[in-house]
Amino acid sequence: MDKLDAAVLDVEELERKIYTSYSRTASYRQFVDYRSEGDTRLTINGNRHYKTPFGALPSVTTILSATSGNKAALERWAKKNPGGREAAAARGTAVHKLFEEYVLGINKDPVIESEEIAAFWEGMPQILDKLGRVLWAEAPVGDAYPWTKGGDGVSRIWHPGIKEDETWGWAGACDLVCEYKGKIVLGDLKTSVGPYYGRWPGPETPKSEYAMRRSGFMKYSKCQMQMAAYALALEHTVGIVPDILMTFVATRDSPKGQVFAIQGGTIEKYKNKWLDAVEKYYSEILPAQQLKDLDMEVVDGDLENGK
Repeated sequence: MDKLDAAVLDVEELERKIYTSYSRTASYRQFVDYRSEGDTRLTINGNRHYKTPFGALPSVTTILSATSGNKAALERWAKKNPGGREAAAARGTAVHKLFEEYVLGINKDPVIESEEIAAFWEGMPQILDKLGRVLWAEAPVGDAYPWTKGGDGVSRIWHPGIKEDETWGWAGACDLVCEYKGKIVLGDLKTSVGPYYGRWPGPETPKSEYAMRRSGFMKYSKCQMQMAAYALALEHTVGIVPDILMTFVATRDSPKGQVFAIQGGTIEKYKNKWLDAVEKYYSEILPAQQLKDLDMEVVDGDLENGK
């Protein structure tokens, strides 16, 4: 079968049947000549997807949002806090720009006019100064891995999934790949109003802090699953196997910043959690969404016919 250009999928193609000449098990070298034109990020049924050699695949965050069970809670929060989501997105974009330019050495001494952004950035430089050679910062450094960069300049990594007869895959844009003490680090930056916590709050946790620590752990756990998804995709797309997954948290509540690192068996644990989420998404959530959309089409058709 000839190689097909990635495109927005219609309803039948959303079944994710394998229809490209690319292999789930072959080396990343199969992608060397792959290129995509136009927008790399796509919106399908209101959710972010990316063009890949395996068609349009849902983003890691799309799958996490659909399977974590907190999407409705986030929508309720957004209604109670008008403009909050947009403000958080703008803050995240600003801090990510500082992050990228700092690790690349473009701007090591930024002038930050916003007091809010400055408060989130405080502490990050001391953490980032400990890192070594940077291989990827929002995009591959230099001309490396050109097949990961779309026609609009957006870089992403992908994985078709582990199901043999269908593409149950995902894609995403990772923040950082670098060296640290001779090991390869896959890093992700988060901006958060509250701190992250690496453990579920125990019985010794004061009641006044329990909700905050529980929320912090849930954000931490979700981030580790996201990083595990990126680790699998990074290996599949460019052949890099990270030794350490690092989460950098920029928050006003921790002037020194926060950094969490996992490796070895902990990475494998979160990879398995991620693969469970992928199976749930494709076997339960996506079919239910397609059935709902079909029902809506039937209702719309009845209305048009005056029924």
